[in-house]
Amino acid sequence: MERPKNLIPHEDVIIEKVIDISMQLQRLKTIKPIVVDENTHVILDGHHRYTAALRVSLPKIPVIYVDYKSPSIHVNVWYRKFSKPQMAKIILSSINTDGNICAKYEDVSICADSIYKLYWKLEIVESFLFSLGISVEKDLIGHLVPPAIDKQHIIDIANRGLRFPPKTTRHVYEFIIPQKAISIDDT
Repeated sequence: MERPKNLIPHEDVIIEKVIDISMQLQRLKTIKPIVVDENTHVILDGHHRYTAALRVSLPKIPVIYVDYKSPSIHVNVWYRKFSKPQMAKIILSSINTDGNICAKYEDVSICADSIYKLYWKLEIVESFLFSLGISVEKDLIGHLVPPAIDKQHIIDIANRGLRFPPKTTRHVYEFIIPQKAISIDDT
């Protein structure tokens, strides 16, 4: 168990999901642990649960500490899958491509001068596509391939008080992370 104020997020959240988790937390009185780097206290997985715990004023939250430097932990990306791929490609091809860090969809590139700015640019583009009736799903495979983010960059962004958009990183563990919900009465 850890005090939420001692933890450092690296991703933003989807408020609707936080509200759902908060209501479930109050109803069931349980929460699954979040995954945190033992050296930096940066949250790796569980940003929505963390924010829900803050929202309902939990004094402590269950945490599983891991060594983020371990080669058994990998950072993968979420590909973007479009409901109307050809229409999305046409729209994406009209976006400014200034910068040297790029996400690619076949021969179309969306670029920015930092990985942090690029991921926020993608978030804005996804919202725009959604407003046009094109849904964007973050998945293990897809049309648009974003660039990889390394572990140190994630730590640096978190320590600067910044956050990537929701569901930017996908942490993969070569070991089992327990998923059993823990009673909040134990907090």
